[in-house]
Amino acid sequence: MAKNVTVNKTNECVDIKRILLETPPESPLLKWIALTEAVGIIILNTVLILMLMRLKKKSRMAYFVKHLSIADLFVGLLYVLPNCIFERFLEKWEKYSCFIFYGYCTNVTIFASTFLIVVLTIDRLFVIVRPLSASTKGNRYRYGLVSGAWMLALILTIPYALHIRFSDTCTEHGINICWHDFKHMEAIVLAEFFINWIIPVCIIISCYIWIIRVIIRREKFGLPGSPNTIFSHGTTTFLGNGLNVQTSSTSVITTAKKKTIKLSLAVVIVYIASWTPINLAQVLNVFGIIPAGDLFTVLHHVQKNKLNENKHIHMSVYDSFG
Repeated sequence: MAKNVTVNKTNECVDIKRILLETPPESPLLKWIALTEAVGIIILNTVLILMLMRLKKKSRMAYFVKHLSIADLFVGLLYVLPNCIFERFLEKWEKYSCFIFYGYCTNVTIFASTFLIVVLTIDRLFVIVRPLSASTKGNRYRYGLVSGAWMLALILTIPYALHIRFSDTCTEHGINICWHDFKHMEAIVLAEFFINWIIPVCIIISCYIWIIRVIIRREKFGLPGSPNTIFSHGTTTFLGNGLNVQTSSTSVITTAKKKTIKLSLAVVIVYIASWTPINLAQVLNVFGIIPAGDLFTVLHHVQKNKLNENKHIHMSVYDSFG
Protein backbone atom coordinates (compact mmCIF):
# COMPACT_ATOMS: atom_id res chain seq x y z
CA MET A 1 0.00 0.00 0.00
CA ALA A 2 1.05 3.62 -0.35
CA LYS A 3 3.88 4.81 1.86
CA ASN A 4 5.91 7.99 1.54
CA VAL A 5 9.58 8.45 2.46
CA THR A 6 11.69 11.47 1.55
CA VAL A 7 15.41 10.92 0.94
CA ASN A 8 18.04 13.64 0.46
CA LYS A 9 21.61 12.83 -0.59
CA THR A 10 23.58 14.81 2.03
CA ASN A 11 23.84 13.65 5.64
CA GLU A 12 20.37 12.18 5.84
CA CYS A 13 21.74 8.62 5.65
CA VAL A 14 23.33 9.12 9.05
CA ASP A 15 20.07 10.53 10.40
CA ILE A 16 18.06 7.63 8.96
CA LYS A 17 20.43 5.12 10.50
CA ARG A 18 20.21 6.91 13.85
CA ILE A 19 16.40 6.81 13.70
CA LEU A 20 16.46 3.12 12.85
CA LEU A 21 18.83 2.42 15.73
CA GLU A 22 16.60 4.37 18.12
CA THR A 23 13.51 2.44 17.00
CA PRO A 24 12.78 -0.42 19.43
CA PRO A 25 13.65 -3.69 17.65
CA GLU A 26 10.91 -6.18 16.86
CA SER A 27 10.93 -9.50 18.58
CA PRO A 28 12.80 -12.12 16.48
CA LEU A 29 9.74 -14.31 16.93
CA LEU A 30 7.64 -11.92 14.82
CA LYS A 31 9.51 -12.64 11.60
CA TRP A 32 8.93 -16.37 12.04
CA ILE A 33 5.26 -15.74 12.78
CA ALA A 34 5.08 -13.64 9.60
CA LEU A 35 6.77 -16.40 7.59
CA THR A 36 4.36 -18.99 9.02
CA GLU A 37 1.43 -16.77 8.01
CA ALA A 38 2.78 -16.40 4.47
CA VAL A 39 3.36 -20.14 4.07
CA GLY A 40 -0.09 -20.85 5.54
CA ILE A 41 -1.81 -18.53 3.07
CA ILE A 42 0.05 -20.13 0.15
CA ILE A 43 -0.52 -23.75 1.20
CA LEU A 44 -4.20 -23.40 2.13
CA ASN A 45 -5.06 -21.58 -1.08
CA THR A 46 -3.12 -24.06 -3.20
CA VAL A 47 -4.93 -27.00 -1.57
CA LEU A 48 -8.33 -25.35 -2.04
CA ILE A 49 -7.65 -24.55 -5.71
CA LEU A 50 -6.60 -28.15 -6.37
CA MET A 51 -9.71 -29.47 -4.59
CA LEU A 52 -11.98 -27.21 -6.63
CA MET A 53 -10.27 -28.20 -9.88
CA ARG A 54 -10.91 -31.88 -9.08
CA LEU A 55 -14.64 -31.38 -8.58
CA LYS A 56 -16.62 -33.66 -10.89
CA LYS A 57 -19.67 -31.44 -10.80
CA LYS A 58 -18.70 -27.88 -11.65
CA SER A 59 -20.79 -25.06 -10.25
CA ARG A 60 -20.81 -21.29 -10.65
CA MET A 61 -20.11 -20.82 -6.92
CA ALA A 62 -17.07 -23.13 -7.15
CA TYR A 63 -15.84 -21.11 -10.14
CA PHE A 64 -15.93 -17.80 -8.28
CA VAL A 65 -14.46 -19.26 -5.08
CA LYS A 66 -11.63 -20.78 -7.12
CA HIS A 67 -10.72 -17.41 -8.64
CA LEU A 68 -10.98 -15.71 -5.26
CA SER A 69 -8.58 -18.34 -3.92
CA ILE A 70 -6.23 -17.70 -6.86
CA ALA A 71 -6.22 -13.98 -6.00
CA ASP A 72 -5.53 -14.76 -2.33
CA LEU A 73 -2.76 -17.16 -3.37
CA PHE A 74 -1.14 -14.27 -5.25
CA VAL A 75 -1.57 -12.11 -2.14
CA GLY A 76 0.54 -14.67 -0.30
CA LEU A 77 3.12 -15.15 -3.08
CA LEU A 78 3.50 -11.56 -4.30
CA TYR A 79 2.71 -9.48 -1.21
CA VAL A 80 2.96 -11.28 2.15
CA LEU A 81 5.97 -13.51 1.37
CA PRO A 82 8.17 -10.84 -0.33
CA ASN A 83 7.29 -8.35 2.42
CA CYS A 84 8.31 -10.93 5.01
CA ILE A 85 11.59 -11.81 3.26
CA PHE A 86 12.84 -8.32 2.38
CA GLU A 87 11.57 -6.34 5.37
CA ARG A 88 11.93 -8.88 8.19
CA PHE A 89 14.71 -11.30 7.18
CA LEU A 90 16.94 -9.32 4.82
CA GLU A 91 15.80 -6.00 6.40
CA LYS A 92 16.18 -4.14 3.12
CA TRP A 93 14.71 -4.17 -0.39
CA GLU A 94 16.66 -4.87 -3.56
CA LYS A 95 16.10 -2.66 -6.58
CA TYR A 96 14.08 -4.98 -8.83
CA SER A 97 12.21 -6.63 -5.97
CA CYS A 98 11.19 -3.13 -4.90
CA PHE A 99 9.89 -2.25 -8.37
CA ILE A 100 8.16 -5.58 -9.04
CA PHE A 101 6.73 -6.64 -5.69
CA TYR A 102 6.34 -3.47 -3.64
CA GLY A 103 5.80 -1.18 -6.61
CA TYR A 104 3.12 -3.11 -8.48
CA CYS A 105 2.24 -6.64 -7.38
CA THR A 106 1.24 -5.71 -3.83
CA ASN A 107 -1.60 -3.44 -4.88
CA VAL A 108 -2.70 -5.62 -7.83
CA THR A 109 -3.25 -8.63 -5.58
CA ILE A 110 -5.00 -6.64 -2.84
CA PHE A 111 -7.33 -4.90 -5.29
CA ALA A 112 -8.05 -8.14 -7.17
CA SER A 113 -8.90 -10.03 -3.98
CA THR A 114 -11.25 -7.23 -2.93
CA PHE A 115 -12.98 -6.95 -6.31
CA LEU A 116 -13.44 -10.73 -6.59
CA ILE A 117 -15.25 -10.78 -3.26
CA VAL A 118 -17.54 -8.07 -4.66
CA VAL A 119 -18.03 -10.12 -7.85
CA LEU A 120 -18.89 -13.22 -5.80
CA THR A 121 -21.48 -11.21 -3.87
CA ILE A 122 -23.02 -9.76 -7.05
CA ASP A 123 -23.27 -13.26 -8.51
CA ARG A 124 -25.06 -14.52 -5.37
CA LEU A 125 -27.52 -11.64 -5.73
CA PHE A 126 -28.10 -12.46 -9.41
CA VAL A 127 -28.73 -16.13 -8.60
CA ILE A 128 -31.37 -15.22 -6.03
CA VAL A 129 -33.09 -12.36 -7.84
CA ARG A 130 -33.03 -13.90 -11.33
CA PRO A 131 -32.71 -17.68 -10.79
CA LEU A 132 -33.95 -18.65 -14.26
CA SER A 133 -31.69 -16.13 -16.02
CA ALA A 134 -28.76 -17.19 -13.86
CA SER A 135 -29.23 -20.84 -14.81
CA THR A 136 -28.99 -20.00 -18.53
CA LYS A 137 -25.89 -17.80 -18.30
CA GLY A 138 -22.79 -19.56 -19.61
CA ASN A 139 -19.05 -19.13 -19.49
CA ARG A 140 -19.07 -15.68 -21.08
CA TYR A 141 -20.93 -14.26 -18.08
CA ARG A 142 -18.54 -15.81 -15.54
CA TYR A 143 -15.40 -14.97 -17.52
CA GLY A 144 -16.61 -11.41 -17.93
CA LEU A 145 -17.10 -10.84 -14.18
CA VAL A 146 -13.77 -12.39 -13.18
CA SER A 147 -11.71 -10.79 -15.96
CA GLY A 148 -13.39 -7.44 -15.23
CA ALA A 149 -12.25 -7.64 -11.60
CA TRP A 150 -8.66 -8.43 -12.62
CA MET A 151 -8.56 -5.75 -15.32
CA LEU A 152 -9.83 -3.10 -12.90
CA ALA A 153 -7.15 -4.11 -10.39
CA LEU A 154 -4.41 -3.94 -13.05
CA ILE A 155 -5.54 -0.50 -14.22
CA LEU A 156 -5.88 1.02 -10.74
CA THR A 157 -2.36 -0.13 -9.86
CA ILE A 158 -0.68 1.70 -12.77
CA PRO A 159 -0.14 4.94 -10.75
CA TYR A 160 1.73 2.93 -8.09
CA ALA A 161 4.04 1.46 -10.73
CA LEU A 162 4.73 4.94 -12.13
CA HIS A 163 5.55 6.44 -8.73
CA ILE A 164 7.70 3.69 -7.23
CA ARG A 165 11.17 4.85 -6.18
CA PHE A 166 14.26 3.06 -4.93
CA SER A 167 17.24 4.70 -3.28
CA ASP A 168 20.58 2.98 -2.66
CA THR A 169 22.40 6.18 -1.65
CA CYS A 170 22.61 4.80 1.90
CA THR A 171 23.85 1.35 0.93
CA GLU A 172 27.17 1.92 2.67
CA HIS A 173 25.18 2.29 5.88
CA GLY A 174 23.28 -0.93 5.19
CA ILE A 175 20.10 0.92 4.20
CA ASN A 176 18.11 0.69 0.97
CA ILE A 177 14.81 2.54 0.76
CA CYS A 178 11.76 1.55 -1.32
CA TRP A 179 8.79 3.89 -1.40
CA HIS A 180 5.98 5.46 -3.44
CA ASP A 181 6.72 9.08 -4.24
CA PHE A 182 3.27 10.69 -4.38
CA LYS A 183 3.02 14.46 -4.04
CA HIS A 184 -0.38 14.25 -2.34
CA MET A 185 -0.09 11.21 -0.07
CA GLU A 186 -3.25 12.11 1.85
CA ALA A 187 -5.31 11.99 -1.35
CA ILE A 188 -3.80 8.62 -2.35
CA VAL A 189 -4.50 7.03 1.03
CA LEU A 190 -8.07 8.35 1.02
CA ALA A 191 -8.55 7.01 -2.53
CA GLU A 192 -7.27 3.60 -1.37
CA PHE A 193 -9.66 3.74 1.57
CA PHE A 194 -12.63 4.36 -0.71
CA ILE A 195 -11.61 1.92 -3.47
CA ASN A 196 -10.49 -0.92 -1.20
CA TRP A 197 -13.01 -0.55 1.62
CA ILE A 198 -15.83 2.04 1.49
CA ILE A 199 -17.17 1.30 -2.02
CA PRO A 200 -16.83 -2.54 -1.83
CA VAL A 201 -18.43 -2.67 1.64
CA CYS A 202 -21.35 -0.49 0.50
CA ILE A 203 -21.93 -2.72 -2.55
CA ILE A 204 -21.66 -5.91 -0.49
CA ILE A 205 -24.01 -4.72 2.25
CA SER A 206 -26.55 -3.53 -0.34
CA CYS A 207 -26.42 -6.89 -2.13
CA TYR A 208 -26.97 -8.91 1.03
CA ILE A 209 -29.81 -6.69 2.21
CA TRP A 210 -31.43 -7.29 -1.18
CA ILE A 211 -30.77 -11.05 -0.94
CA ILE A 212 -32.30 -11.29 2.53
CA ARG A 213 -35.40 -9.36 1.45
CA VAL A 214 -35.89 -11.61 -1.59
CA ILE A 215 -35.48 -14.79 0.48
CA ILE A 216 -38.00 -13.60 3.08
CA ARG A 217 -40.50 -12.55 0.40
CA ARG A 218 -40.23 -15.80 -1.56
CA GLU A 219 -40.53 -17.96 1.52
CA LYS A 220 -43.82 -16.20 2.20
CA PHE A 221 -45.23 -15.91 -1.31
CA GLY A 222 -43.16 -18.21 -3.58
CA LEU A 223 -41.89 -17.29 -7.05
CA PRO A 224 -43.60 -14.17 -8.40
CA GLY A 225 -45.67 -13.52 -11.41
CA SER A 226 -46.35 -16.77 -13.27
CA PRO A 227 -50.00 -17.08 -14.39
CA ASN A 228 -49.74 -20.87 -14.17
CA THR A 229 -48.62 -20.82 -10.55
CA ILE A 230 -51.03 -21.24 -7.63
CA PHE A 231 -49.92 -20.76 -4.03
CA SER A 232 -51.90 -22.52 -1.31
CA HIS A 233 -50.98 -23.12 2.34
CA GLY A 234 -47.24 -23.39 1.80
CA THR A 235 -47.65 -25.48 -1.36
CA THR A 236 -46.83 -24.42 -4.91
CA THR A 237 -48.63 -26.15 -7.80
CA PHE A 238 -47.14 -25.77 -11.27
CA LEU A 239 -49.77 -26.32 -13.99
CA GLY A 240 -48.83 -26.74 -17.62
CA ASN A 241 -49.18 -29.27 -20.44
CA GLY A 242 -51.30 -31.47 -18.18
CA LEU A 243 -48.55 -31.87 -15.56
CA ASN A 244 -49.06 -31.18 -11.84
CA VAL A 245 -45.90 -31.01 -9.81
CA GLN A 246 -46.30 -30.47 -6.05
CA THR A 247 -43.34 -28.84 -4.31
CA SER A 248 -42.94 -27.22 -0.93
CA SER A 249 -42.58 -23.43 -1.02
CA THR A 250 -39.34 -23.80 0.91
CA SER A 251 -37.83 -25.42 -2.19
CA VAL A 252 -38.12 -22.15 -4.13
CA ILE A 253 -34.74 -21.28 -2.66
CA THR A 254 -33.04 -24.56 -1.80
CA THR A 255 -31.31 -25.35 1.46
CA ALA A 256 -28.00 -25.85 -0.36
CA LYS A 257 -28.29 -22.45 -2.00
CA LYS A 258 -29.00 -20.82 1.36
CA LYS A 259 -25.95 -22.55 2.80
CA THR A 260 -23.65 -21.21 0.10
CA ILE A 261 -25.10 -17.73 0.63
CA LYS A 262 -24.40 -17.95 4.37
CA LEU A 263 -20.86 -19.17 3.74
CA SER A 264 -20.14 -16.45 1.19
CA LEU A 265 -21.53 -13.93 3.70
CA ALA A 266 -19.06 -15.31 6.27
CA VAL A 267 -16.22 -14.74 3.77
CA VAL A 268 -17.37 -11.14 3.37
CA ILE A 269 -17.61 -10.57 7.13
CA VAL A 270 -14.07 -11.87 7.62
CA TYR A 271 -12.89 -9.61 4.79
CA ILE A 272 -14.48 -6.54 6.41
CA ALA A 273 -13.11 -7.46 9.84
CA SER A 274 -9.59 -7.99 8.50
CA TRP A 275 -9.26 -4.88 6.32
CA THR A 276 -11.13 -2.32 8.43
CA PRO A 277 -8.45 -1.81 11.14
CA ILE A 278 -5.47 -1.44 8.79
CA ASN A 279 -7.35 0.86 6.38
CA LEU A 280 -8.51 3.11 9.20
CA ALA A 281 -5.02 3.10 10.71
CA GLN A 282 -3.47 4.20 7.40
CA VAL A 283 -5.89 7.09 7.10
CA LEU A 284 -5.32 8.19 10.70
CA ASN A 285 -1.56 7.86 10.30
CA VAL A 286 -1.26 9.89 7.10
CA PHE A 287 -3.13 12.76 8.79
CA GLY A 288 -0.83 12.55 11.83
CA ILE A 289 -3.49 11.32 14.28
CA ILE A 290 -1.67 8.10 15.21
CA PRO A 291 1.99 7.15 14.64
CA ALA A 292 3.24 4.21 12.66
CA GLY A 293 4.99 1.50 14.64
CA ASP A 294 3.82 -1.33 16.82
CA LEU A 295 0.16 -0.61 16.01
CA PHE A 296 0.74 -1.26 12.30
CA THR A 297 2.65 -4.45 13.08
CA VAL A 298 -0.24 -5.78 15.14
CA LEU A 299 -2.83 -4.77 12.52
CA HIS A 300 -0.89 -6.40 9.68
CA HIS A 301 -0.71 -9.64 11.64
CA VAL A 302 -4.45 -9.45 12.37
CA GLN A 303 -5.11 -8.89 8.66
CA LYS A 304 -3.01 -11.90 7.62
CA ASN A 305 -4.59 -14.14 10.25
CA LYS A 306 -8.01 -13.18 8.91
CA LEU A 307 -6.83 -14.19 5.42
CA ASN A 308 -6.06 -17.63 6.85
CA GLU A 309 -9.51 -17.74 8.47
CA ASN A 310 -10.99 -16.96 5.05
CA LYS A 311 -9.31 -20.08 3.69
CA HIS A 312 -11.05 -22.26 6.28
CA ILE A 313 -14.39 -20.73 5.30
CA HIS A 314 -13.57 -21.40 1.64
CA MET A 315 -12.98 -25.03 2.62
CA SER A 316 -16.49 -25.11 4.07
CA VAL A 317 -17.80 -23.70 0.80
CA TYR A 318 -15.98 -26.52 -0.99
CA ASP A 319 -17.62 -29.08 1.32
CA SER A 320 -21.04 -27.73 0.35
CA PHE A 321 -20.26 -28.59 -3.32
CA GLY A 322 -19.15 -32.14 -2.56
